Amino acid sequence: MKRTLALLAALLLTLALAAAAQAQAEPEFSTYEGRVLRVQALDPQPYHEEGWEEQLVTVELLSGPYKGQTVEILHTLTGHPYFDLRVREGQRVILQADETGPQPQFFLADLSRTRPLAVITALFILAVIAVGGRQGVKAIISLVGMGLIILTMILPLILKGFNPIVVTVGLSSVLTGLLILFITGPTRKTAAAIMGTVGGLLAAGLLAYAAGKASSLTGLSSGEAQILQFMSSSLDFQGLLFSGIIIGALGAILDVGISIASAMEQIKAADPDTDFLTLFTRGILVGRDMIATMSNTLILAYVGSALPLLLLFQASSTSWRQVLNLDLVASEVVRSIAGSIGLTLAIPLTALAAAFLFVQPEDKGQNLRD
Repeated sequence: MKRTLALLAALLLTLALAAAAQAQAEPEFSTYEGRVLRVQALDPQPYHEEGWEEQLVTVELLSGPYKGQTVEILHTLTGHPYFDLRVREGQRVILQADETGPQPQFFLADLSRTRPLAVITALFILAVIAVGGRQGVKAIISLVGMGLIILTMILPLILKGFNPIVVTVGLSSVLTGLLILFITGPTRKTAAAIMGTVGGLLAAGLLAYAAGKASSLTGLSSGEAQILQFMSSSLDFQGLLFSGIIIGALGAILDVGISIASAMEQIKAADPDTDFLTLFTRGILVGRDMIATMSNTLILAYVGSALPLLLLFQASSTSWRQVLNLDLVASEVVRSIAGSIGLTLAIPLTALAAAFLFVQPEDKGQNLRD
């Protein structure tokens, strides 16, 4: 167990160093944090359209080589509720710097959201550790490890032209095994959870691939994918869509696999004489109570993310048949249904694996003779 923990810790450290080195070696632009000292309204210019505002924003730089310096930025507001960046005194902002000339030119890029994000992240970590104890610490470490592997391995390999489905399924399966082993240790429960989770993950991937091909999904329904196509048109965007479906379902399938295996381990511990069929049946019964909630979790998560789009269709009185045939909506339907089927199949797969691993060979034979 200690050797496993040491290996995983070394892996996480290596990935973290690789990510840091990559970030330092390939900077795309210079951004700095600053604090707004003053916002002064200016008279509108002749070329401004009606409703435009112009401001002179004084900002103190809080990071980078210009830390402590004060700059004045000419800032224009066009009246758009999303694209306009309205700032006030004392607010922290992100500045983008053009350093190609003799003097750097600064522009307001966005609001600085680092502090509130750091606070809610710290609350999450504290809550998980307070409730989960040692297992909570392992959960946080595994979450960081998963994020690092996605950022430093899965995404770079996809950008280099490797098949997104092969990369995602292969690395996700390996990652799943390592995470479960790290959280629960080298036990029969771990083996059962890995078998069920990987099986459900493969099922979700195959179903997404088959349904996506049959539906002629392009993978270019989102604005982000369309922007990425202009940057790298050689990517397999359909495969990228399927990879996103697999990663999106991984968390729920992983939850089901560990929960079923843990429940069956406790059932076996409470009734050591239970036979194969009884233990398998109890595992399925436990899983049935999870199907509705876990499936709803996936589907409602996707519906929640697409709520403005659904409201747009509702407000425009668009036919729902037409809506369902849109590439964007069909992609989300395949995403939610394939993930739900994957986590549903993970239940019997985990229960079957756990029953074989927890029940002694003589009990299996006795059950078959009966």
